[in-house]
Amino acid sequence: MPHAAPPPLLGVLLAGGRSSRMGTPKALLPHPSGGTFLTHSLDRLRSVCEEKIVVSLASEAHRAQVQLPPSVPALFDSQPALGPAMGVSVALQHASSNGYAGCLFTPVDLPDLSVDDLLSLVHAWRESPTQIVLAQQTDPERLQPLVGIYPIGCMDSIQRVVESEHRSLYRYLRSSDHQTVAIPSTRLRNVNTPADLGPPHDST
Repeated sequence: MPHAAPPPLLGVLLAGGRSSRMGTPKALLPHPSGGTFLTHSLDRLRSVCEEKIVVSLASEAHRAQVQLPPSVPALFDSQPALGPAMGVSVALQHASSNGYAGCLFTPVDLPDLSVDDLLSLVHAWRESPTQIVLAQQTDPERLQPLVGIYPIGCMDSIQRVVESEHRSLYRYLRSSDHQTVAIPSTRLRNVNTPADLGPPHDST
């Protein structure tokens, strides 16, 4: 008998930041390869998760601000201003309720991250689907808690992070079982201010 297909991953684009240092929503920034940071990030996730994608936003009002297409599902923080852990928690709850095995997270402000980088995370996770899998930036080494896969098994512990005093994913991950995938720092360059809008790197 053929093996049953593994449960799918939900692709989650994190676009709920206030973009205060940029002065304009980062989702609307023009991407060097065409379109905007938002459209490029959605296309990148679609290449890995097909149409099984959602966008994590702070509120319904934020949806209009980032000009999210009506056809793209959105999830909203259940409480405002609780940081990225809230977006991770809401997405995991949605994934658990809809038959997904976990969530593949990427932020909207990483213009040089590639489809191959995401596929390397998925491959590692398939080998050990109960573990969190995260990008590990190289040179200098730095864990990237918002570029990776969180299985639904960690949903309750992530919610406890949201309810904690510090709401720090870094602190949570220091004592949580996870594996890492090395990704060059050039492809994990994030854009926070106008000065960060430098020459693009190859993200094909």
